[in-house]
Amino acid sequence: MEKQSAGARRMEQARDVMSAAEFFVLLRQAVRFREQPPFADPLQQAVDQINANPAFSQAQLLRRILVALVGGGDFRRAEATALDATTHALVMALLELRRTGVRTRKDWNDAIDAAAPASA
Repeated sequence: MEKQSAGARRMEQARDVMSAAEFFVLLRQAVRFREQPPFADPLQQAVDQINANPAFSQAQLLRRILVALVGGGDFRRAEATALDATTHALVMALLELRRTGVRTRKDWNDAIDAAAPASA
Protein backbone atom coordinates (compact mmCIF):
# COMPACT_ATOMS: atom_id res chain seq x y z
CA MET A 1 0.00 0.00 0.00
CA GLU A 2 1.42 3.38 -1.00
CA LYS A 3 1.82 5.97 1.75
CA GLN A 4 0.74 9.50 1.02
CA SER A 5 2.72 12.41 2.42
CA ALA A 6 1.09 14.76 4.92
CA GLY A 7 1.32 17.63 2.42
CA ALA A 8 -0.38 15.57 -0.28
CA ARG A 9 -3.17 14.62 2.15
CA ARG A 10 -3.71 18.28 3.07
CA MET A 11 -3.86 19.26 -0.60
CA GLU A 12 -6.40 16.50 -1.25
CA GLN A 13 -8.52 17.57 1.72
CA ALA A 14 -8.39 21.21 0.62
CA ARG A 15 -9.95 20.22 -2.72
CA ASP A 16 -12.60 18.08 -1.04
CA VAL A 17 -15.87 19.80 -2.04
CA MET A 18 -19.17 19.35 -0.25
CA SER A 19 -22.66 20.75 -0.54
CA ALA A 20 -23.85 23.57 1.70
CA ALA A 21 -25.96 21.12 3.71
CA GLU A 22 -22.94 18.86 4.32
CA PHE A 23 -20.85 21.91 5.20
CA PHE A 24 -23.38 23.08 7.79
CA VAL A 25 -23.50 19.61 9.37
CA LEU A 26 -19.71 19.67 9.63
CA LEU A 27 -19.84 23.13 11.24
CA ARG A 28 -22.40 21.92 13.78
CA GLN A 29 -20.10 19.04 14.69
CA ALA A 30 -17.13 21.34 15.28
CA VAL A 31 -16.64 21.97 18.96
CA ARG A 32 -15.63 25.47 20.00
CA PHE A 33 -14.82 25.96 23.67
CA ARG A 34 -14.88 29.75 23.73
CA GLU A 35 -18.09 31.01 25.26
CA GLN A 36 -19.86 33.62 23.15
CA PRO A 37 -22.63 36.00 24.21
CA PRO A 38 -25.83 35.58 22.22
CA PHE A 39 -26.30 37.76 19.16
CA ALA A 40 -29.27 40.13 19.34
CA ASP A 41 -29.75 39.99 15.56
CA PRO A 42 -27.40 37.48 13.92
CA LEU A 43 -28.43 38.49 10.41
CA GLN A 44 -27.59 42.16 10.98
CA GLN A 45 -24.43 41.20 12.86
CA ALA A 46 -23.30 39.14 9.85
CA VAL A 47 -23.91 42.07 7.49
CA ASP A 48 -22.06 44.43 9.83
CA GLN A 49 -19.12 42.03 10.14
CA ILE A 50 -18.89 41.59 6.37
CA ASN A 51 -19.09 45.33 5.72
CA ALA A 52 -16.55 46.15 8.44
CA ASN A 53 -13.80 44.05 6.83
CA PRO A 54 -14.88 43.04 3.31
CA ALA A 55 -11.40 41.97 2.22
CA PHE A 56 -10.86 39.57 5.13
CA SER A 57 -11.30 35.91 4.33
CA GLN A 58 -13.68 35.56 7.31
CA ALA A 59 -15.99 38.18 5.79
CA GLN A 60 -15.88 36.62 2.34
CA LEU A 61 -16.62 33.17 3.73
CA LEU A 62 -19.41 34.59 5.90
CA ARG A 63 -21.04 36.16 2.84
CA ARG A 64 -20.83 32.85 0.97
CA ILE A 65 -22.47 31.20 3.97
CA LEU A 66 -25.32 33.76 3.90
CA VAL A 67 -25.87 33.03 0.21
CA ALA A 68 -25.78 29.27 0.86
CA LEU A 69 -28.37 29.56 3.62
CA VAL A 70 -30.79 30.94 1.03
CA GLY A 71 -29.81 29.18 -2.17
CA GLY A 72 -27.23 26.48 -1.47
CA GLY A 73 -23.69 26.28 -2.73
CA ASP A 74 -20.47 24.34 -2.44
CA PHE A 75 -17.71 24.57 0.13
CA ARG A 76 -14.32 22.98 0.59
CA ARG A 77 -13.99 20.83 3.70
CA ALA A 78 -11.04 22.97 4.80
CA GLU A 79 -13.29 26.04 4.98
CA ALA A 80 -15.11 24.55 7.96
CA THR A 81 -11.98 25.00 10.04
CA ALA A 82 -11.21 28.44 8.62
CA LEU A 83 -13.77 30.23 10.79
CA ASP A 84 -12.52 31.88 13.95
CA ALA A 85 -14.47 31.20 17.17
CA THR A 86 -16.54 34.40 16.99
CA THR A 87 -17.52 33.90 13.35
CA HIS A 88 -18.27 30.24 13.99
CA ALA A 89 -20.63 31.24 16.81
CA LEU A 90 -22.28 33.77 14.50
CA VAL A 91 -22.77 31.10 11.82
CA MET A 92 -24.33 28.78 14.41
CA ALA A 93 -26.74 31.60 15.33
CA LEU A 94 -27.54 32.12 11.64
CA LEU A 95 -28.20 28.40 11.18
CA GLU A 96 -30.60 28.46 14.13
CA LEU A 97 -32.28 31.62 12.82
CA ARG A 98 -32.76 30.00 9.43
CA ARG A 99 -34.04 26.77 11.00
CA THR A 100 -36.67 28.58 13.06
CA GLY A 101 -37.98 30.57 10.09
CA VAL A 102 -38.29 33.74 12.18
CA ARG A 103 -36.93 35.88 9.35
CA THR A 104 -38.48 35.97 5.89
CA ARG A 105 -36.70 35.02 2.69
CA LYS A 106 -36.81 38.72 1.81
CA ASP A 107 -34.93 39.53 5.03
CA TRP A 108 -32.22 37.04 4.06
CA ASN A 109 -32.01 38.36 0.49
CA ASP A 110 -31.86 41.95 1.76
CA ALA A 111 -28.98 40.98 4.05
CA ILE A 112 -27.12 39.39 1.14
CA ASP A 113 -27.70 42.49 -0.96
CA ALA A 114 -26.52 44.75 1.88
CA ALA A 115 -23.30 42.75 2.15
CA ALA A 116 -22.73 42.45 -1.60
CA PRO A 117 -21.20 45.88 -2.32
CA ALA A 118 -18.68 45.47 0.48
CA SER A 119 -17.42 42.13 -0.73
CA ALA A 120 -17.50 42.81 -4.48
